[in-house]
Amino acid sequence: MQYACDAVFFGDSITCDGNFDRLFPHLRIVNLGVYGDTLSDLLRRVPQVRREKPARIFVLGGINSLRPDNAADCLDRYAALLDALRDACPAAELIVQSVLPVSAELDPTGEMNDAVRRFNAGLEGLAGERGLAFADLYAAYEKDGALDPSLTRDGLHLNFNAYAPWAAVVQAWLPGT
Repeated sequence: MQYACDAVFFGDSITCDGNFDRLFPHLRIVNLGVYGDTLSDLLRRVPQVRREKPARIFVLGGINSLRPDNAADCLDRYAALLDALRDACPAAELIVQSVLPVSAELDPTGEMNDAVRRFNAGLEGLAGERGLAFADLYAAYEKDGALDPSLTRDGLHLNFNAYAPWAAVVQAWLPGT
């Protein structure tokens, strides 16, 4: 299989803001992050990923769909997304990335971050069931049960210079890093 790029980063605004091409300048990286994307939106955009002919796909999504009471429903939608990506890009390596926490200011009761942790545990299980890699981004950005305030500009999105921890987590799946 001839790959057109080394990796696609596929997700929502948190992915969109990532400067992965600068973090991995020796690789052909395509960023397919879109602001506001829900899990349903990501499912509709799977053909975009296929057109890129990636060697690997880093998937991050769910925060725009997740609420404290719907983690199980979101896991079902994520499973459908993974199945669609596998069907569209059977030769690509899929890497499931955990959802990042939100700030304590955005989640004063802790209910949302509890849902994020439950969702991430489900994602890790889903990845394991399907024989996929799981990249724990949550641990790289969590401080005292919430998003480290020094790494965010608004409690949800990362500072533009806060992508180095992400790169450190995913480099194990990228060639030459």
